[in-house]
Formats: sequence, structure tokens, C-alpha cells
Amino acid sequence: MAVPFPPAAARDYLLSQPEFLDLVLPRNVSSRDYPDEITEPFVLITASTNAGPDPVVNKPLVRITTKVPKLEVLGGTVDPEELAWDITSIARDLLSRARNVPFRNCAWTGHWVNGPSVLPVDKTRGVDFPLYGATCQIEFAMKVNRT
Repeated sequence: MAVPFPPAAARDYLLSQPEFLDLVLPRNVSSRDYPDEITEPFVLITASTNAGPDPVVNKPLVRITTKVPKLEVLGGTVDPEELAWDITSIARDLLSRARNVPFRNCAWTGHWVNGPSVLPVDKTRGVDFPLYGATCQIEFAMKVNRT
């Protein structure tokens, strides 16, 4: 039986947490790619590495990366860089405190690794459309149920 996809486990867990959903709409949480246009806070969840003592106990690193548009697009009064930090910090706290969370054919427990860290301002979409970001990594201890 395959090891479940860790970003999906993180996404499902975060989407069940009201504290996270107070800041990010479910449609803006993905494990695939950034949308062409980001007009609200967006969270990308990826897995960067996977290691462990044996094939039954995997320890993938899950990366949470938040991108937020400039204040003129976002609206409100919260600095976009600070909002990216806050969202990433909340995701980090929720995931790193999670214990024995059932997901498909396994259970996982989160452990904080690093972050949040502020990312350089992303100007790849043009200088008029900067994205402010923050990232963190959580190690998932995933024990696969092989029965």
C-alpha cells in the first residue's frame, strides 16, 4: 500500500481548522501550483523530502508557503507581508501540534522544523503586482497501516 500524499494530509487538516480558515478561503489552499492571479491570501502546500527508518515509518517534510498580494489589491489595513507571516505561523502551529491524525491508510504527527521565514518579494508577475510571502517546514511522522 502506498504512502499517502503528505500535502493532501496537511491540506485536509488545515481546512478543518477554524483558526486557519479565518484567514484563508478553502479555494486558496492547494498542493498543485499558484493560480495565474492572486488577489487574496494563497497557501501552497508541498512535500520537499521523505526519509525515515523504514518504509512503514516515513518522515516527509511538508512546506507551507503563503503568498499575499499588495495592500491595494488585498484591501483592509493589515500589511501583506505581516499577513503572510501570520498565516504561515498559524499553519505551522496547527500542524506541529497535531498528534495521531488519521489520514487514509496512515496516521501522522507533526513536528516543527523551521519557519516561518519571510520570502523575498516576488516580482515575477511585474513590479506592479508584487507578492509578499512566508514559508515554514513541518516534518510529518507518517506511520502506514499495512494491514
